[in-house]
Amino acid sequence: MMNPRGRGLSDFGAGAQRGGPPDAPRSGSIKPTTEPTMPDLTTALDAVTLFPDRARVTRRGRLTLEPGQHRIDVTDLPLALLPESVRATGRGTARARLLGLRTEMRHYVETPVEAVRELEARIQALQDDDADLAARGEGLAKSIKALDALAAESAVFARGLVLRHRTPEDQGALYDFLAAREQTLQSETLALARRRRDLAREINRLQRELAGLQSARPRQRWAARIEVEALSAGDLEIELTYLVHEARWTPLYDLRFTGEELEVTYLAEVAQGTGEDWPDVRLTLSTARPALDLVIPELDPWYVGPRPPSPPRGKMVAARSMAPQAMAAPAPAGFSLDLDVTAEGPPEMAFLEAPAAEVSESGVALTYQIAGRADVPGNHDARKVTVGTFRLRPALDLVTAPRREPVCYRRLTGKNESPFTLLPGSAQLFEGDEYLGATQIGHTAPGQELKLALGADERVRVERKLTARSVDKTFLADRRRIRWSYRIEVENLRDVAQTVLVRDQLPVARHEQIKVKLEAADPKPTKQTELNQLDWKLTLGPGTRQVVAFDFSVELPREMVVDGLPG
Repeated sequence: MMNPRGRGLSDFGAGAQRGGPPDAPRSGSIKPTTEPTMPDLTTALDAVTLFPDRARVTRRGRLTLEPGQHRIDVTDLPLALLPESVRATGRGTARARLLGLRTEMRHYVETPVEAVRELEARIQALQDDDADLAARGEGLAKSIKALDALAAESAVFARGLVLRHRTPEDQGALYDFLAAREQTLQSETLALARRRRDLAREINRLQRELAGLQSARPRQRWAARIEVEALSAGDLEIELTYLVHEARWTPLYDLRFTGEELEVTYLAEVAQGTGEDWPDVRLTLSTARPALDLVIPELDPWYVGPRPPSPPRGKMVAARSMAPQAMAAPAPAGFSLDLDVTAEGPPEMAFLEAPAAEVSESGVALTYQIAGRADVPGNHDARKVTVGTFRLRPALDLVTAPRREPVCYRRLTGKNESPFTLLPGSAQLFEGDEYLGATQIGHTAPGQELKLALGADERVRVERKLTARSVDKTFLADRRRIRWSYRIEVENLRDVAQTVLVRDQLPVARHEQIKVKLEAADPKPTKQTELNQLDWKLTLGPGTRQVVAFDFSVELPREMVVDGLPG
């Protein structure tokens, strides 16, 4: 049995320094008998290391041991626990030896969670109140029935009046009494019905809440049994650690550009649905993704062979007709641009100052120790904690791809000079106090470049026009060549100089007999990629304009029909 520090079944060293919180629960003195004792050790959650897809939980508890062998049970562990991950260590004044550790599933008559028990008690109390109201309602119904029977004896009352056994005043008083009593009983019945209706709604609400808790916290729990041998009497603090699934943290960002600096607030959305609340724990976030089975990948054989014969055309048509209508035909190869455009979304972040997390390295991952202690409920309710706040000094330029959209977009480019690794996540973008929208941040390690789009700049205009198109039919007898000429004009209406990256592209041939060539460009492109993307980096002074012109040709067989060429 190995503990998290890699030690085998060894001593819980008496000379080891005691750790953990000073108020860790104490379970009293345990004396050995002829049979090993089996006390339930009272433990409290102390620390949680949260990974992107699971968490490592640490519990602590103290007890006093007499010399001898003991079996110590830690119960009420969540179902999300991974049994193979449970480890136990200890330290204290008692010199003890860890003999064994195992986990087992235990079943309960009632769900062993205080919140569930409280809800069940509240529902039972409300149901008892409803039963009392139902009994009172039956009594009122009997009273109304008796009153109706009394009122039905009007002939008897009239005979008494004729025989002068009753006066008209007595008869009127009796009728007034019957009417008033009936009104009182009807009012009480109506009020009772309203109270029962309200009770039914409250019982239904609590039952739904209870069902949600019971689904996450059913009537089973894991328990850990720790076998120890105390070599000397004294106190011993047990530390139990285990992994749980149904826990995660997701990075979120608030980005505020102030003209010269970009203020980055790094947040973490923390949530877990283990059925066990984490109250007042030391919370650490890790960028690692632990795996229980670490396997070095092996290469499988790579087979090649002749292509199987194509299915009959009728079957191909039938297969195409079954394809989802939402699957639109792909765009021609080489005509896609990678331009990060900010998507609009509702603002939701409020900016508050918060202490930064302590950053440390753990192997190839980073860990962030959140300042203070945190409470994380066990019902998937998310909460946000601040990882850190830092400032970057990015450069601002403009990017435009007028073939797709005649708009210039502002772009921030800067180096991540913080100690934080920015994981992929959603970011809310502000410029000063103005909300710009939501964007995505990719994985950015310390020292890597970060790029962000700030939206369109309407004071830098761009226009792209087709100025000529010609077909050279005399080039060769069996081939033809088509030539296009384009003109891009960029105008700076601002009173300061602007740097603009203009992007365009040529088609990419997917057939060996199709030849694409850039015939002319003024000015020459700053960069041309293998996929025929053209970049021009322009510097425009205040109130100036600049023109980019380029021609390209496509040569192909005369009878070939090609898709994707411009008109």
